[in-house]
Amino acid sequence: MAIAFIRKACIILTAAVLFGANTVEARAQESIPDGVDNSKLVYFPPLISQIGGSCAQASYIGYMFTYEMNRLLNRNASESKDNQFSYLYTWNFINGGIDEGSLGTEGLQIAFEGGIATEADFPSQYSSYQFKWTSGYESYLKAIHYRVTKIRTFEVTDRAGIDEVRHYLWNRGELGKPGGIVTFSSRSSGWTINTHYTGPSVTGYMALLTKLAPDGAHAMTIVGYDDLVEFTAPDGTLTKGAFIVCNTWGDDYYMHDRGRFYLPYYFWEQSDRSANELSHDMVGTDVEYREPKVVFRVKLDYTSRNDLSFRIGVSNKASDQLPVHDYLVPIANYQGGDYPMQGNNASSEIEFAFDFSSYVDHIHDSEEPKFFLTVSRNKRGRQLGSGKMLAFSVYDYREDPSSPKIYVCEDIAGKEIRSGDNIFSIETVAAKTTSYSKVNWLNSSGQPAAAPFVLRTADGKYVKIRFSDYNRQEGTIKMKYVYAPDGSLKFE
Repeated sequence: MAIAFIRKACIILTAAVLFGANTVEARAQESIPDGVDNSKLVYFPPLISQIGGSCAQASYIGYMFTYEMNRLLNRNASESKDNQFSYLYTWNFINGGIDEGSLGTEGLQIAFEGGIATEADFPSQYSSYQFKWTSGYESYLKAIHYRVTKIRTFEVTDRAGIDEVRHYLWNRGELGKPGGIVTFSSRSSGWTINTHYTGPSVTGYMALLTKLAPDGAHAMTIVGYDDLVEFTAPDGTLTKGAFIVCNTWGDDYYMHDRGRFYLPYYFWEQSDRSANELSHDMVGTDVEYREPKVVFRVKLDYTSRNDLSFRIGVSNKASDQLPVHDYLVPIANYQGGDYPMQGNNASSEIEFAFDFSSYVDHIHDSEEPKFFLTVSRNKRGRQLGSGKMLAFSVYDYREDPSSPKIYVCEDIAGKEIRSGDNIFSIETVAAKTTSYSKVNWLNSSGQPAAAPFVLRTADGKYVKIRFSDYNRQEGTIKMKYVYAPDGSLKFE
C-alpha cells in the first residue's frame, strides 16, 4: 500500500505538462482482438512481491519500465537480472529513508533525467537494500543507458477512454507490434474479489473484482484486457469487458489468480460514483537506450545525506570561476533522511555518476570548456552532517566510447564540505597567462634607445640586450647582450 490517492492524481497531471504526453499517436486500422495479455510476453518480468510501501515504484519501474525497455530491445525479461530494473533504486531516493509511499511518476522522472539501475546491480528482493543508495561509478554508468523519453497519460471516464487504453494495450498504435502496459491507482483495503469466476473469457483468469475498496491506496499495473468477461452490476445489469490487473503482492496472494485479477470496465464508466476509490488517470511510458557522452564521476564521504544537493555545469574559458551553464542533478537532492550517504547502518562513503550528456551542446560552444561540480550543503532534518570530498573527474566518451578522455580535479581529496556552495572545477585546457609591457626601442630620432632591455628566455633565464647602429635602408642593426650563467638577474 503506498500513496495518498489525491496526490497521485495531481502528479500525473503534472507529468502530462512536463512531457507533453497525451494519447496514442495513431490507431491501427486492423480489428482489435477480444483479449490481450501482455504479461504473458517475454518482455514482462517475474511477479514482484513488493517491499514495504513501494507499490508505485514496483508498478511503474519494476513492471512497466522493465516491460517497455525489453519490448524496445527485444529481450527476455526472465533471462537475466540485467533485463530487469530495480524499483528499490528509485524508491530509496524518494522515501526519505523510511517506509513510506511514493509517486510513480517521481521514479519515471529519475529515469528521464538519469536512468535506472538493473536488478543485477541493485537487487530489490533483499531487505538490506530497503533504504540504501547504490554506490559505484560503473553501476550508475550502466543505469544512465536506460531512460524514459515520455510519460503518456490516459483519462478514462467513459467508453472512449477505455477504448483508447485497449488499443494501447493491443499494439500502442503500431501495426504488427506488441502493445504497451499502463499503471493506475486504486484503494485496496476491503475490496471484494470473486476468486471462482468461471464465466466467459479469452485470457482465462478466475479472479474478478466485484466491489471497489473503500480504504487504503495502492498502485497497480494493467497488462491487458478481456472483452468477454461478464460482470453483473449492482442494479442487475449484465456488463461485458475487464482490464487485466497485475499486482505486486507475489503470485500466491489468495484473492488473485497467479497475481492477477479482472477489473471490469464498468467501474471506470461510473466516474461519478467511483472517483474516490479508483483513479481515472492511467500512465504509460516511452523509453530509449542511450549511450552516455559526458559523465561526472563524484566520490565523497558525508554523514547526513539529507543535507546535500549537487549541480553539474560547464563554462566557456579555463579562466572562468563560475559555470555559465549549470544543472541540478535529479538524485541525492536534499533527500534520503539523516543517514550516511549509503543509508542507515551503511557507509558514509559513496560514489556517483552524474550524466551531463543532455548538455553537451554547451561544450561544443567552447574551445576550452571548464567543468564545474557544485556541492550544496544545508541542514535538512534534525542534524547537520559533516564530511569531505574524495574525488571528482569527468569522462568524455564522445570520440571513443571504449576509451574516454578523463579530466581529473586535482587536490580535491580531503576537502571539507562546508555550509553553502562548495564549487570544484576541472580545466580541459590549461589556463594561459600573458604579461605585456609596452616598450619603444626606437627614440624620437629613429635611433635605438640607449637604455638596455632585460628579457626572459624560453628556458626561464634572463638576458640583458642593447641595440646600436641601426640602418633603416640596409635593414641592419648591432646587438649586444650579456647574461648570467645561472640565468639570474645578478649582472651589470
